[in-house]
Amino acid sequence: MKITKIYLDMDGVLCDFNKKYKELYSVMPNQASRDNKMWSGNWHDFIQGKNFEKLDWYPGGEQLLVFLRKQHPEVEVEILSSSGGPQFHDEVARQKKLWLKMHHIAYKPNIVPGRKEKSKYAGKGIILIDDTPDVIEGFNAAGGIGILHKDVGKTIELLKVLLA
Repeated sequence: MKITKIYLDMDGVLCDFNKKYKELYSVMPNQASRDNKMWSGNWHDFIQGKNFEKLDWYPGGEQLLVFLRKQHPEVEVEILSSSGGPQFHDEVARQKKLWLKMHHIAYKPNIVPGRKEKSKYAGKGIILIDDTPDVIEGFNAAGGIGILHKDVGKTIELLKVLLA
């Protein structure tokens, strides 16, 4: 099958949301989300502090971009990231687009208001690289090819097979 497009998630693929969140709140996001009150307060504070602009690279994020740019410049690449919900969508989208600009990533940014929206971008020959299992399941169910990203080396090896 010919691959026509690759979508890259940001948090957990290109940038390190978890690291910044733990730095600020001394707890991982998945631990905080079990306590809705803690998560809500932290989430609001995280956004108000413009922390999506300040995220570090996710380990291997730069390597993945270099691979795509140098080894497969013929494949269209876009960003597909979630803002975490409609309440702060515009502000989170603004911060994420600024992060991309500051890191010289000129791929078209598609920032959706919720992660379930990503499946609407699925189709034959379209890949999504994302670190969230339910997002990958939804993308695959909608006819796309989801790559569950945990390690850049494994992701690149899988891409080599799919792009051959």
